[in-house]
Amino acid sequence: MNIRKQTPIVPANGFTLLELLVVVAISGILLGVGVPAMGALIERNQFKAEVSALHRAVALSRSMAVYRGEAVSLCPLTSSNACGNNWTGKLTIFTDSNQDGALDPDEATIEIVSGLPQSSSGLDRRHSRASAIMFRPNGSAFGHNGTLKVCMDGSTDLSATIIVSGAGRIRLGEDSNNDGLVEDSSGDAVTCS
Repeated sequence: MNIRKQTPIVPANGFTLLELLVVVAISGILLGVGVPAMGALIERNQFKAEVSALHRAVALSRSMAVYRGEAVSLCPLTSSNACGNNWTGKLTIFTDSNQDGALDPDEATIEIVSGLPQSSSGLDRRHSRASAIMFRPNGSAFGHNGTLKVCMDGSTDLSATIIVSGAGRIRLGEDSNNDGLVEDSSGDAVTCS
């Protein structure tokens, strides 16, 4: 008598069409919810990084004026090395011995802060005065207040101010009236347009 050994039936490895459709549907739902949230997270992180870099640049300007014992300016320079008004471009921190708001050949560049990246659609920064942010050797800001405003266009909750007092105190603006908008040094809400 011939006894044959039976081969066990092994299920095929893989997915059925129904299982594949369920996985694709769930993946589509997760991507539909996650991608917009990821975009908002990236935008918020880019905004916070810009505010932090600008705050550090102003603080460095003040500390270098005290450390070096001479006036130090922070501003965007034009092609003629005079302070300009394009605060979205690169900013230069330099010794300003004659306090004229221009980088002269005998004055030193301390640091260059990069401009806003071209990919940052809507990110903007502006200064409330047409002049440079200038600090004296004692750390004061030449007796006038100034406000740097950073905004993400179209977003009311992504605005910030860096306020420099005449005494040289540097602080971030706050939302003191809890309306969701940060105020400048005058107490006016910062609006981004």
